[in-house]
Amino acid sequence: MKRDILYVDDEPSNLIVFEAAFDEQFNVITCRSAEEALTYLQQHPVPVVVADQRMPEMTGVEMFVRLRRMYPHTQRVILSGFTDSDAAIDAINDGQIFQFVRKPWQRFELLSVLQRALDAHDLFLQNSVLTERLLVSERSALLGQATARIAHEMANQINVLPLIELIEEDYADDAQLQQFARVARTTYERLAELINEVKDFMRFETVGVELKPLPLAESIEELMSFLRFKSEIRPGIVKADIRGEPVVLANKLKLHQVLVNLIQNAVHSVEGKPDGSVNVTLDRDDGFATITVADNGVGIPANVLERIWEPFFTTKGAAGNGMGLDIARRLIDAHNGTIACSSTPGSGTIFTIRLPLAPDSAGK
Repeated sequence: MKRDILYVDDEPSNLIVFEAAFDEQFNVITCRSAEEALTYLQQHPVPVVVADQRMPEMTGVEMFVRLRRMYPHTQRVILSGFTDSDAAIDAINDGQIFQFVRKPWQRFELLSVLQRALDAHDLFLQNSVLTERLLVSERSALLGQATARIAHEMANQINVLPLIELIEEDYADDAQLQQFARVARTTYERLAELINEVKDFMRFETVGVELKPLPLAESIEELMSFLRFKSEIRPGIVKADIRGEPVVLANKLKLHQVLVNLIQNAVHSVEGKPDGSVNVTLDRDDGFATITVADNGVGIPANVLERIWEPFFTTKGAAGNGMGLDIARRLIDAHNGTIACSSTPGSGTIFTIRLPLAPDSAGK
């Protein structure tokens, strides 16, 4: 595939000669003024720009001063038929150009310059990517240290289990308190699992998930009961549609962790929408249990949808840490299942989880 080269010269004959000389090697774009070139570059990034030095209104070096400030990765080559040593020295010393070539230029010489300018452009981008990755690695390391300290402190503060057990024992006849105690115990167990999950994630460890036969209908009904106590979820916005009673091999707390994350994301996407809704559907199909979490929210753009599974990627700004969906996929993988996402911007998003049925229930 031909690479783009932009040539700027106020003489039409020079533009014709340049294009004829290099159109086999490059996709040559021509402009007749510096302003025209700068306007073009605002919409079309070009790796190498070649310009005549002596042009009315703005010289090639003056144009490159602005170009370097706007697009530092674009390589700049000056052509000049004048013995303007001061302009050449200024351009080179100020770092505004990749090379100064005198007219009349020789095709093989200028071709070599253009090829080396393209190599310099590509190397500049590669170095930029490596630098960005190093910065991300440093931030990730700092985040890991901070997260590990927070998880350790949280673990020290979760000491409510004795109180829960006291309520369960001393108020066995109070149905409402027993319900609150069950919710509190479930919350405690979930928090403990989340803390361990964060620790494992920051240590990049793969910990085996203990799988046991789990009736999904009962598990999702329990989860829906738990969600009623989450203040950020409006009453009635999340509904469950249970169409069967499949049994899978699963870890209930970790599966709940995945579903809570998906449901919270869905609730966030319908925030402020009067008819916003989140539907959790359980069904079975061809040896698999299928759980879908669907919303009619803002949807996910295609360029974002490609990245949602990346660690630390988030569109929620300070409200998100980018760890949820990456962990969700890892947990579903540990259940020998799959998780997928489809979305239409403006219409909503659907997450689909497929888990193999437990051997004893596959034929039922």
